[in-house]
Amino acid sequence: HRRVREAVVSTQSTGTDNVFAVHPKMWCEHLELHVQVAPATLEASPACMTCGDNSESWYCLSCYQVYCSRYVNEHALFHGIDSGHLMALSMADLSVWCYGCDSYVHNEKLLEAKNKGHLAKFGEPAVTVSLQTVQE
Repeated sequence: HRRVREAVVSTQSTGTDNVFAVHPKMWCEHLELHVQVAPATLEASPACMTCGDNSESWYCLSCYQVYCSRYVNEHALFHGIDSGHLMALSMADLSVWCYGCDSYVHNEKLLEAKNKGHLAKFGEPAVTVSLQTVQE
């Protein structure tokens, strides 16, 4: 039942080494329906609601329940499939994955949850940069 994660990857030559980078989608069709307002606080290392593992936790951005990654026991993936909740926030690196698009996504609509995750992990708000400025 393991799915292989596909992502947009680019290669840049830096002399003798190649550098690989994942480029998240800046928009996806699931943002409006599957991202709800984050609770007041998030935990830095919450335990998976199914197996109790907290080594790689993902918050569902629809219901804010916590599940483990596909590299642990795949409970976040199964929650997405079973519930139809397609977007999740990783507490490991504060990235957002869309199961519907099978891609990372970064969008202004995700900043509230990402900032609350940053506050939980590091005890301070994230530095924010307008995504419009980055794209110009």
